[in-house]
Amino acid sequence: MRCIAVLAVLAVVVPAQPDLRTHYDVLTYRLDLEVKPKVQTLDGWSAIEAKVVAEGLDTLHLDASPNLEVDRVIHLDGALDGTCALKGRKLKFTRDGDALLVTLGKRVPKGGLVRVAVRYRSKPVAGTGRRRRGPRTVGVRWSQSADGSPWVGTSCQGPGAHSWWPCKSNWYHPDDKFATLYVNATVPKGLYAVSNGVLVSRKKKRGKSIFSWRHPYPCETYCVTLNVGPYVVVEQKLALPGLEKKVPFIYYVLPENAKKAALQFKQVPELLKIYSERFGPWPFPDAKFALVETSFWGMEHSTAVAYGSSYPAWCKKTNTRDRYAARNRHFDYILVHEVAHEWWGNAVSAEHWGHFWIHEGFGTYAEGVYVEFTQGREAADQYFGSNRGGRGSLYRGDHPNSRLAYSGLIYSKGSRVLHTLRHYVDDDDAWWKSLRDFNQKHRYGNATTEDFQSVLEANTQKKWGRFFKEWFYGSGTPQVLGVVRARNKGVELAIEIKGDFHVPLDLTWTENGKSKTARRWLEPGQNDLTIACQGRPKGLAIPHLGRVLGRHSVSVE
Repeated sequence: MRCIAVLAVLAVVVPAQPDLRTHYDVLTYRLDLEVKPKVQTLDGWSAIEAKVVAEGLDTLHLDASPNLEVDRVIHLDGALDGTCALKGRKLKFTRDGDALLVTLGKRVPKGGLVRVAVRYRSKPVAGTGRRRRGPRTVGVRWSQSADGSPWVGTSCQGPGAHSWWPCKSNWYHPDDKFATLYVNATVPKGLYAVSNGVLVSRKKKRGKSIFSWRHPYPCETYCVTLNVGPYVVVEQKLALPGLEKKVPFIYYVLPENAKKAALQFKQVPELLKIYSERFGPWPFPDAKFALVETSFWGMEHSTAVAYGSSYPAWCKKTNTRDRYAARNRHFDYILVHEVAHEWWGNAVSAEHWGHFWIHEGFGTYAEGVYVEFTQGREAADQYFGSNRGGRGSLYRGDHPNSRLAYSGLIYSKGSRVLHTLRHYVDDDDAWWKSLRDFNQKHRYGNATTEDFQSVLEANTQKKWGRFFKEWFYGSGTPQVLGVVRARNKGVELAIEIKGDFHVPLDLTWTENGKSKTARRWLEPGQNDLTIACQGRPKGLAIPHLGRVLGRHSVSVE
């Protein structure tokens, strides 16, 4: 017992180790990678330039999964850009799980710059999958096109960017978005390499092709991408709302799917127009909007959205089987959902993963917005009505990592809570302005649930703290149960609210030939109210109660 007591005391007094990743902010990344399909390996360099924000830094903590073989780390001699030589003195490093700890040799003071480059290669791991979805490296999919050509793509939201390149992974720290990314990809002859941003150059060297890309916008590391294949490249210019110059729209697809893509992607201009009008102008006008065919279903890679869906418009036209038919009932799910992330997740990112709903809740809400502005508000209500939300809390806790925060709840409940909130606001001009203002105020940076609340309160001139407490931080959903009766010179309400929620009940009727409306706010528990009328109300109805997330049963007598 005495030994246990001593250990308990020691456990209390031992201070927690500081997270050295919070001691610097990333400015620039550069990836120089050779893609080797025959051995399923990425081989090259990951370089970083960062600014010290702590009082000093002598050890640089990067993230690198154990499946990455690190050969050496060097201190770069000069500033990092897309073409500088990656050379300098060797630095000592150690590894501990995902941690790559680099000893800088001398302490870098606050405000100083750290520039290092990591020489590494990926290690293939065994895996199986669907046809053309075979063995893969963690974070990298190795596959083949119909003619047997290599077809490679990255996807790492689950395992994190550090699964395929050493970095300060946003899997842990989404608040640190780099400012600039350079990617120099060397690929076998006849293949095309696609990454984020703008294609700067394309060269040939010793029978191989080198594609150099630059992404000039802040971005999360899991949205960095590299795709390689025998792509057909189709480009056009789009005039989008709120922008003076046209934006390049480029898609990269396998030759066997070029006709399918030409049909399916006719939907893109309207989709981008809707999102631009409702959420603010296209966020990356100096780059491009792009869709890249991949062997996996899809991913919101910034300015190079991964598209691995079934081309449902083509399936419908040719009466062929759609393997994603269940998800494509209303629209091309991957196209509509993943493109929305360019505004929600890429342009505006969560301050920490407790606010993950900002990515997936808004991304899923955008699906309903697309339905509304292509099929009407009633269709959108029905679309959201088929999504029942969930019982947990949208707020995922204080500073969890991406895996712990991730849940289907942030999609389903997140979108339905936004749909509910619009109904509570009951002012569409203020609502859409709030979405645009929130996106543009925090564009290229990070935001919290409270940041959204602040913008909404400014535009509506109302306090929404109670709603956010109940719906974003609380659990479950309300049940609205009871009856509404038309009486002589009055409307009687006998309504019970199950759950700790305040709910608006809208009523409509005619009275002495005139249309009447009323909104009454119901408290948790039993609500017995009477609305006085000049005559007997006729045609009493409760419109839009279905816009409030939950399971409700209110009869009208």
